[in-house]
Amino acid sequence: MTTALLTAWNRPETFGKMPIGEQDLILRQLRMLGLLAGFGTRLEQTDLLSGQPARIQEIITGARVIATDQERGLRWEVNRIQRAFFGTGLPVILLKGAAYHLLNLPMAKGRISADVDLLLPEKDLPLAERCLRAHGWLATLPDPYDQHYYREWMHELPPLRHQNRFTELDLHHAILPRTGRLTPDSSRLLEQIQPVPGHPGVWTLCPEDLLLHAVVHLFHDGDFQRMGLRDLLDLDALFRHFDRQEQDFPERLMARAGALNLKRPLRHALRSMERLCHTPIPDWMLYLACRDRVGRMILDPLVYRALLPRHPDQKGRAWFRSWAGWCLYVRSHWLRMPLKLLIPHLWRKWLRRSGPGGMMANF
Repeated sequence: MTTALLTAWNRPETFGKMPIGEQDLILRQLRMLGLLAGFGTRLEQTDLLSGQPARIQEIITGARVIATDQERGLRWEVNRIQRAFFGTGLPVILLKGAAYHLLNLPMAKGRISADVDLLLPEKDLPLAERCLRAHGWLATLPDPYDQHYYREWMHELPPLRHQNRFTELDLHHAILPRTGRLTPDSSRLLEQIQPVPGHPGVWTLCPEDLLLHAVVHLFHDGDFQRMGLRDLLDLDALFRHFDRQEQDFPERLMARAGALNLKRPLRHALRSMERLCHTPIPDWMLYLACRDRVGRMILDPLVYRALLPRHPDQKGRAWFRSWAGWCLYVRSHWLRMPLKLLIPHLWRKWLRRSGPGGMMANF
């Protein structure tokens, strides 16, 4: 059913020709993945939404209303962050969903973003945290070990949640953990930030870095089974958009990946984008991506299976999807931390889940 869902996404005109049962399943899967409003936007952009049956229009319209309200709230949160940083000289550098929305990228319309992600120089994090706490953002992880885990090993501070609006905020000082096997130099990212038109004081990564951050978020730190397909579609949309807008974008993207030591995850992404989304990757770029024989033989089959959207009515039947997702979950942790830190960390997490109120409380 992944083929049907991706076919409908890439070629919306095929959706109306599908059997009713298949349409209903695709809509349910799109809702689970947070893609229903985005699919409605694609139908509208191709003048196909008004031709759908009334029940489908109602389902999609409801999802789009929710997405529009969520985007309005996200833009308000950015405004509140600017207010918290006012007079401090701290930059507001947006990552991921918040950046897509304020840049008005085509794929942002209808896209659901769970939180706001910021990038700051590491030296500025204490000041930023004090300012945000003074304006109502509080820590969500009071446990001392969790605080130590984030502050000593990860690429971000523990998540913050606003005490009144319950919105979440992640403060990053890098795009990959400091203990990871790949550690791109954050100063290189900050050197290339660009202002957001129409939003004074707000910045984002340059186009190449926006896409590379999305790449590492999926292939080093992402949840393939829950949000992997949405993240892959983000990559497809980013590549298509910047390839149209930016001169020599593929060449600059590959050069930038080399400068940040991110060529390997980019090669993984290019193969998946071409296979599942039919992204128009240049032949020379795809040739370089396919030279990674180990990745093609081992990683690609796992990624393809893990990206299969779960059938809402068939829990537990897609064992191969769960197994692939588990393998990629283990891989992400192996890339994130060395074994001397990873094994004690996973052991502690297992004990926490198995303790009072955890996994063993159900028996």
